Amino acid sequence: MNLHSHLRITLNLLVLVLWTCRRVSGQKGRAKAYWDRLKHTDDNSFSGIFHSGTRPEPSEQLPVIDLQESPDPALDPKPENLDYRTLRRLLGRFYDRNFMSVVTPIEHVVSPNGTLEFKMRKKRPKGIRPRFIKDFGKPVYTGDHTFVRLHVNRRTRKKVQKYLWNFTHCPVFHTWKDLGIRFWPRWIREGRCYQGRSCSIPPGMQCRPSSKTRKTLLRWHCRGPEPGSNCSWIRFQYPILTECSCSCPS
Repeated sequence: MNLHSHLRITLNLLVLVLWTCRRVSGQKGRAKAYWDRLKHTDDNSFSGIFHSGTRPEPSEQLPVIDLQESPDPALDPKPENLDYRTLRRLLGRFYDRNFMSVVTPIEHVVSPNGTLEFKMRKKRPKGIRPRFIKDFGKPVYTGDHTFVRLHVNRRTRKKVQKYLWNFTHCPVFHTWKDLGIRFWPRWIREGRCYQGRSCSIPPGMQCRPSSKTRKTLLRWHCRGPEPGSNCSWIRFQYPILTECSCSCPS
């Protein structure tokens, strides 16, 4: 084989490799574009809407947005499907009377707009004292090899610390929500962060969710092709906010 033939074969192989790489790259590009279109279409705008009695979808938004149910009565459980003993046994140890109720709660009747929960002990919030409260009153380094000291006695420093702790504390605002006949228990006690004022000095920070729990409820779920067919109670977890803290707004 002469040099000219060898160069021609090498050039053909190089062209073949470049063409293959370009084709693979094009396929990846088309796949990525298709995936992007899917993500753009699936904007989760109906993540909290239960049409035709389908299984609820997970959501991190707290409190959970109001549910929009289909008005079709065929999707509702029948009276024989609402037996208390049967449903209580089905829910088992997950039943929590502090967060759920089968009938209208007395708290909702007395305070329909909700209640603000302040967990206090000795005129200060319960729990671990925040680090910035502990450090209040300690010498502050200014950067030029000097320290600024707060010349107050221990009693005064404790009073100021307690005031700051109370001022920056974020209570949880509780309300009872009626989820409807397709949930059991149908009443759930939700929490939200109080937004009446800024929680920081100087102002700017807000009370935001910092801790949550999940409570197991029952959902009337229809799987049949026809409305109201092949329905049964299924367990699902409902997120509930339990604690708020002072932080910067997102």
